[in-house]
Amino acid sequence: MFDTFSLVHVAAYLGAGLAVGISSIGAGIGEGYIAGNANIAMMKQPKSNDILLRTMLIAQAITETGAIFALVIAMLLLFGGSIVPEAGWQRIASLFAAGLVMGAGCLGTGLGIGYAGGQACKGIGRQPRESKVLTANMLIGQALSETSAIFALVIAMLLLYSTPDGNSIVKSCAFIGAAFAMGFGTFGPGFGIGIVAGKTVDGISRFPKQSSVLVRTMFVGAAVSESTSIYALVIAFLLLFVA
Repeated sequence: MFDTFSLVHVAAYLGAGLAVGISSIGAGIGEGYIAGNANIAMMKQPKSNDILLRTMLIAQAITETGAIFALVIAMLLLFGGSIVPEAGWQRIASLFAAGLVMGAGCLGTGLGIGYAGGQACKGIGRQPRESKVLTANMLIGQALSETSAIFALVIAMLLLYSTPDGNSIVKSCAFIGAAFAMGFGTFGPGFGIGIVAGKTVDGISRFPKQSSVLVRTMFVGAAVSESTSIYALVIAFLLLFVA
């Protein structure tokens, strides 16, 4: 009933939908959280509206990057020459897996980056004079959180362009397993690092003189949290090229 060429189309279309659909959940919620906190802060500090608007837009732009990564993968799945008539089961699995890993890989980071941005806006509403320090540390924390989505992007690109074709069911399952490992393995670190960054800027707004201690603790906490996504990355590589 289904020939392999039709299944290649199905896998690419499902992968594209998963990539954009799942990633948009995290990005949309994160951006809304930022805007909501910016609005509240503007009511508290009307004279700082320009600073808050700028911080809000910067934070939302960074939160959007995961969804942009997913959009790129979706476009490559649809128009990047991935759909070929001679494809086997491994190609079918790799196309589906590329979309899955990119979508799931951006969910936690979107939420985490959005939380950090929202807390920065809230902090500026509390301490407008510390806006530069708060924005700088927000950006650092968001960058740390974004690394998990970049790991997912790497695996997605490898699935699209560096995996061998064939009809091995075992290898096909290994590709999907790599997507599960990296996609879901990024949720905790991406969201967790965002929480660390958000609490750091919140603490700086409350206790500005303790900023150096808070930032140092943020780096240590983020590094420990990031280790789990590195575990997922290692397993994903093993499933792609060793299994």
